[in-house]
Amino acid sequence: MDQNLRASIQTSTFFYFLIVVCLVTVAQLTTMTVIVFADITGKESVVAASVIGPSLIGAFGIIRLLTNMEYLVRDMDDKMRATVYGAGTNAIPFSILKLIFAAIFVVIAIVQLLAIF
Repeated sequence: MDQNLRASIQTSTFFYFLIVVCLVTVAQLTTMTVIVFADITGKESVVAASVIGPSLIGAFGIIRLLTNMEYLVRDMDDKMRATVYGAGTNAIPFSILKLIFAAIFVVIAIVQLLAIF
């Protein structure tokens, strides 16, 4: 693969990752605000659905995006690996990060669900 194309794909994948993290965080903060400050009596199921949906989408989105980054980094040629950019991206533990981010979204969803019921 052309190294300029790879760098462009990696950059856009990173920005997609940031967008997913921001959107899911805003959705979870909004839901938590509703749980804390609004009267949700009789509407627990609707609020629970608004907790579970974004967290699952966020967890699976993070896993997919970071898996894509793993594949892109693994496919680098030796010339690209020798650069500072290549060495830096090779040092990132994507397999661990995707599990950590997914676990964070799931734990936050569990805490929110416990707050609802």
